[in-house]
Amino acid sequence: MLLFACAMHGQTQTYTANTASFPNPERGFYHYSSTGLVTSGYPTMSQSTLNGYKSENITVIHRTFYLNQFITSPISSTYLAGLQADFAAIRNAGLKVIIRFAYSKSESVPAMDASKAQILAHIQQVAPIIQANKDVISIYQYGWIGCWGETYYSSQVAEFGTGNTLAITDAQWANRKQVLDAMLNSTPAEIPVQVRYIYDKQKMYPNGNNRIGFYNDAFLNAWGDSGTFIVNGATGAPSSTDSSYLQTQTLNLPMAGETDGINAPRTDCTNAMAEMDRYNWSMLNKDYLSANITNWQSQGCFSEIERKLGYRFELLNGAISNNVLTLKLQNSGYANLFKARKAYIVMRNTSTNTEYSFEIASDMREWRTGVQTTLSLNLAQNVPAGNYQLFLNLPDPNNTSANYSIQCANSGTWDSVKGYNNLNLTYTAGAPTTTTGPTPTDPTTSTGGTTPTTGGTTPTTTTTAAVQIILVNNYLITVSNLPSTVYTVGVYATNGRLKSTSLDISDLKRGIYIVKITCNGVVYSQKISKA
Repeated sequence: MLLFACAMHGQTQTYTANTASFPNPERGFYHYSSTGLVTSGYPTMSQSTLNGYKSENITVIHRTFYLNQFITSPISSTYLAGLQADFAAIRNAGLKVIIRFAYSKSESVPAMDASKAQILAHIQQVAPIIQANKDVISIYQYGWIGCWGETYYSSQVAEFGTGNTLAITDAQWANRKQVLDAMLNSTPAEIPVQVRYIYDKQKMYPNGNNRIGFYNDAFLNAWGDSGTFIVNGATGAPSSTDSSYLQTQTLNLPMAGETDGINAPRTDCTNAMAEMDRYNWSMLNKDYLSANITNWQSQGCFSEIERKLGYRFELLNGAISNNVLTLKLQNSGYANLFKARKAYIVMRNTSTNTEYSFEIASDMREWRTGVQTTLSLNLAQNVPAGNYQLFLNLPDPNNTSANYSIQCANSGTWDSVKGYNNLNLTYTAGAPTTTTGPTPTDPTTSTGGTTPTTGGTTPTTTTTAAVQIILVNNYLITVSNLPSTVYTVGVYATNGRLKSTSLDISDLKRGIYIVKITCNGVVYSQKISKA
């Protein structure tokens, strides 16, 4: 048993929120690129262009790979080498990429896509490259079929059908699912896949699939965003069932895409931001439609959208008491993380600069938007006596570069060299009675981070279970993991007006509400949607 002497007690820190925009991995606006329709060779990406994107707060690009040269043949070694060169350039720039494969970019060409057999062969050809570059591939979009790879129009009508989604036969759906299954089965599980239309996932995976999110390339436009939702007429509204489905299916799965037309008032700031919030948007194309970007800039909401797309973690306060570090933070973005990450407390010895890393949270996807999260860690670990500066490290599980660590939205906390969030707290540890034992948590082997340079006891971390506020059956709110059975309830409209003080909201109209549960002086909030 190890005995520690600790001289640091009762330390507290309150953090100041930062309202600026800054780059964070796998969220925000992205730039679009494609190989274009080439007849030979491969047009690799410009390293200098990629290197400049961080200055625009952009960390993700979209890349469509057109395979028009290979509709009836294997992909050439030259083209495959070009794919790898692109991924290397993206990594060198500290970016990530959304990928899609397609064969055409016009509905009038004779061959918009390849046969199912050829597509399946191509999927297997690119699979090893995707595997080798999983650290920089953010999302793999279900393309392959149809013009632009949007799986709608197809020249392989017998195998896939075309046009009217509801006219596709069961056999054609089975062929489509075979393509999607091949993508899922041949690539790493940590890379999520996106489909273009809600009905596609509902039809092919009626019991759900925890790896499939959505891309909407006609966001805020007519005809249910050009088929994202199946609606009645050009101005028809999505059904409450489909709306709720998209909200729940993107809680921890990626929602991304682009606008493709001016469609006021839906494309105006008030509604655009409301829909991004409702449907958990993480990323949006900055290049298309540029008129909507200009519109949001002139209406004054572009900066807010830039800040809120995806997650935005804000440290609220931190305290050390009786050797235990307690942190409180909130997610003020539109969405939650769609990939698993672990969080670590790094203890840096102020005399030697030796660092020791200990896990404080096993899955950051639980840091829900609109909810306050509390984390705690016993700092009495087996580390040498001395003073320690404390940092919060939120590294990428597949890449140790600081470019891929998450920065909290606070002033005076970011260490861009190490990719740490400085907690501005210190801890004094006394010497343990023994120094033998296994090493502290090592993010370089488990999730990508700093390697401790000396041994210590296996860290015992205590992460407070996240308070869960869930709407069940569209009328009853359930609350779990509260620290006490005594609490109050407030259900508010988005304008801040109190609508109910009960967990039973069956009498409320459908819409978006903010549930606030107050327990032991702490307010826990959750956005819900009543269909």
